[in-house]
Formats: sequence, structure tokens, C-alpha cells
Amino acid sequence: MRKLLQTIEDKLRYLLEENLDRLLFPGVSSSLSYTLIQLIEEEIKKQDGRCEDSMPDLITIKVSSERWEAWQESLPLLDEVSGALEDSWKDQGYEVRKSPVIQLVQSPELTSNQIKVEINYSLEERVSPKTALQKLTREPLEDILPKDACLIIADREPFYLTKAVVNIGRRSSNDLVLDDPMVSRDHLQLRADNGRYYLFDLGSKTGTTVNNFPANNFALKPGDVIHIGNITMIYNQHVDQEISKPTRSIYGGKE
Repeated sequence: MRKLLQTIEDKLRYLLEENLDRLLFPGVSSSLSYTLIQLIEEEIKKQDGRCEDSMPDLITIKVSSERWEAWQESLPLLDEVSGALEDSWKDQGYEVRKSPVIQLVQSPELTSNQIKVEINYSLEERVSPKTALQKLTREPLEDILPKDACLIIADREPFYLTKAVVNIGRRSSNDLVLDDPMVSRDHLQLRADNGRYYLFDLGSKTGTTVNNFPANNFALKPGDVIHIGNITMIYNQHVDQEISKPTRSIYGGKE
């Protein structure tokens, strides 16, 4: 298993080394590759080496506000990293139940060259893109709802998110109804988990973007700008102390 992980780490470092170091700071590519593989290895050990069941599919990279724009430029590169992780797993004959997703989160408390990496398992995929059924890893509880979460839409009162599952679209039975012909009847769904709302596009015709990037299975943070059809919404919530997750910090290119 260690040989497999070393092979994946080498592949990631090769992908990232030139462009990421140029966009951000020297050494970030090797540090990110090493830290990510270490977290995956730790998760595998927790599950007694059952690597076919152990590939975390949600990778969150928290970055400083100062470097946010530079990290945004790296999004296409991070998509390649996601693909490399999946391909490497498949090359070893293991089933990939869900393609890994890498997302960026802005953390104002981090200094310029500091990043944090978290791995987790995202919410299970819906059975069909036409359904609004999303499964949580546990039953919805009151304390998983983000505090004072809302969507801000021009010329409307803020729409407060007070349910664990919020359906949005043109259909009149949705929680938030948007009268726009470019919005699908069942366009997107927000699901609360562990104090955050996750956004899922429900197979809409025109898609969903967050901060001008196509988005699905996306962990929302305050200030995110959501576009669906001709509608623009800004997500906001009260920010409490961060919820503990498997994480590593990197500073100045070193762990």
C-alpha cells in the first residue's frame, strides 16, 4: 500500500510542481502532495487497510485571504489532481465509488503561505439527477444547521435557511421558488451537514456556478456568489469556531 501511495504522491508532485509553485510559493506542490497522501494513508490505517473502501472523496484546501486570487487560478490544475487520484486508484484494480472532489475555502485566520488540508467523505450521491433525494451520513440534527444562514437576492428579503434540506427551483413546491425560465423546475439542493451547507446541482439544464466556477457537491462559505439562470444569490452565515476534522497545516512550504 505504501508503494501505491508513493506512486500517487510522485504523480501529484509532477502535476503540481511547476505551475503551483509559480502561482503561489516555492515548495507548496511537494508539501501539498505529501500532506494529502499522509492524510489518506492515516484514513486507510483507521479502516484496517481496506483501501478499496478508504479513498476519501472530499478534499478541502483552506487558504489565506491574501493568496485567494492566486489559488483561484489553480482550480483547473486541482481538477487534474482529482483525476490523477481517481486514475491511480483504478490502475491498481480498486473500485472508485465516487470521483474525488477538491474544493478551496478561504480562511481569513491563515497567514499568507499557510494552508490547511482536510479529507472527508462527502454526502452520498443522489440515485438520479432528476430526484431531490440526498442522503446524509447521519440523521439531520438541529445542531448541524449553520447559524443565521441565508441567501441574499436582489430586491428580495433575505431567505433564511432553517431546514437541513432546502430545495430551490422553479417548481412551486420548492422551499425557494425562483420565477426565471432559465431556472430548472428542480434546480439545486442545499443540505446541512456538520455546521455547513453543501450545494448540489440536481441535473439542471443551465447548471450552477459558485464564484463563476461550475459547482456541484460544493461546501458553501460566507460571501459565495451563486448563479443559476439569470438569478444571483449571495450565501451568508454566522461564522463560529471551526469544526474539527482530519487536517494538516502547511506553512511556508513545510508541514
